[in-house]
Amino acid sequence: MDDNDDNFDVLLTSIGFGRWQVPIILTTILVAAQLPVHLVGSPFVSAPMDFHCSPTPPLANGSVLFNVSGTNGTYYNNKCLEVPVNISMDITADISDGTGYFTGLPTCPYIEYDTSIFSSTINSDWHIVCDQDNLRPLYQTMYSIGGLMGSSLSGYIGDRFGRKRSVQVGCIGHLIAVMLTVTVPSYSFILVMRMVFGITMIVMLLPAWNLALEVTPSRHRSLVGMLLGLPYSFFVAGNASIAYFVRTWQFLLLAGVSPGLLLFPLAMYIDESPRWLIQKQQQEKATKVLKNAVKFNNVKLREPVDVTVKKLIEATKTSEELSGCKNVSLRNKLQKLLEYIRSPAMMVILILSPMLWFLQSFLYLSIAINANNFTTSGPFLYVALTGLMDGSAIILSTPLATRLGRRVMIFAGMFGGGVCFLLELLIPSGYDWARWILVMVGFLLVGGSFQVNYIYGPELFPTEIRTTGFGFLHFFGNIGFICTPFVTENLAKYAWWTGGVFFGVSGLLGSLTLLALPETRNKPLPDTLQDVENKRRNKLANKDKKNTAEENKISDSKV
Repeated sequence: MDDNDDNFDVLLTSIGFGRWQVPIILTTILVAAQLPVHLVGSPFVSAPMDFHCSPTPPLANGSVLFNVSGTNGTYYNNKCLEVPVNISMDITADISDGTGYFTGLPTCPYIEYDTSIFSSTINSDWHIVCDQDNLRPLYQTMYSIGGLMGSSLSGYIGDRFGRKRSVQVGCIGHLIAVMLTVTVPSYSFILVMRMVFGITMIVMLLPAWNLALEVTPSRHRSLVGMLLGLPYSFFVAGNASIAYFVRTWQFLLLAGVSPGLLLFPLAMYIDESPRWLIQKQQQEKATKVLKNAVKFNNVKLREPVDVTVKKLIEATKTSEELSGCKNVSLRNKLQKLLEYIRSPAMMVILILSPMLWFLQSFLYLSIAINANNFTTSGPFLYVALTGLMDGSAIILSTPLATRLGRRVMIFAGMFGGGVCFLLELLIPSGYDWARWILVMVGFLLVGGSFQVNYIYGPELFPTEIRTTGFGFLHFFGNIGFICTPFVTENLAKYAWWTGGVFFGVSGLLGSLTLLALPETRNKPLPDTLQDVENKRRNKLANKDKKNTAEENKISDSKV
């Protein structure tokens, strides 16, 4: 952190935390409120529905597709036809008469769905079964791909045009994508819109989060950062409650994104980040925003706001001139990159920390969206409990990480979670309560370690590349998100135990990466590559001294 940041934090401390920050915090909460229906809403929106296939149309008298006796459990057998049927009708035709649908699929030309749990989902509306069953993971994957793209785009828009403008652009794009999704009758179009959801949500979320932290005084920043994660957990449980009463995917999607209707006018009202305005040397706008802050928080400063802003902008100019950041050539950047690659300490971080983020992200999302594989009675309670566990993890993990250390918390969460998921495979039938306990405790542990890793990850990188390094970790985390549905949707079809094995092994492997990574608790953050190397050398030197002391002690005892 440079002197200009220190001076601005002094000003922010004088302004305090009050009414001025409330609309900005509320903006971040309204953005987070829309995330659950996209990130972990697939157990409801695109849930698989039990079905029955037939090679012939529904009977003229409106009876079921086949004259088969028995309960729904035996009738909806989820089996495709063993002998494909030649389709002569238009594959896009739908001749539903209330009892069945024409799908155009050779192994399931006509289908009837069990609507006892859901009235309709994306999978049932577009017949993602049998010949099209391999398309099931794409609904979740396309959102994660959009999130990957949004991470880069949000950084560009937020840094170039401001945090406030980024939230506004994302909000408008998101609302338009929602309306198109529920009105345009095309599965391919829905997948494209899923990618747009991923882009627009991240374009809103990251700048809104940065804005909230940038207007919060440093003494409150850790607490606010922790509490900002709680609304997401609350709305995960809330989304499950809404889904219990709203069983049609279009209406559930609209309900899940309804906070966006409040977000748009609020995003037009809030102030821009004064820290960003000063960095961009927009003196007049920064002065106006900070005067609003002084007015709404009802405080008095030692000197006029315009004088303070002018000093901060002058300090920014001086800092840029000294650093020469505007004249860094591509060749110098490549040379700097090679220095990091050649550093043994940084190589450990560059190899193991992305691996940890990949495994942790994969594991977290896998458990969150695995509801329909875990229980056949409906995913509502499962998803609601994951929201409760996630919120509990946020509350518990932050103070424990301060007391026990980052590495210990992440290791314990990943290792303990992995053990829970493997033990769940050994529970015999008839002990469902034990399975529920193990899975929810495992998710609590993984969720807690995930929360701590958002603090730990950036601390591993020196200040000069901390933002880039954190983006590097996010990239691999998004790759983990992308891979998730291929396990929960595809592999789980072939053997019931595949999901649990993948979850357990991911937790155990992720925990092993912590053994070689450094602890960061109560230690100064590295500013340069040399600082990272010095920490490694000091650790090795202390280890050698300890070994020498033990050898001398043993030698003395023998004498």
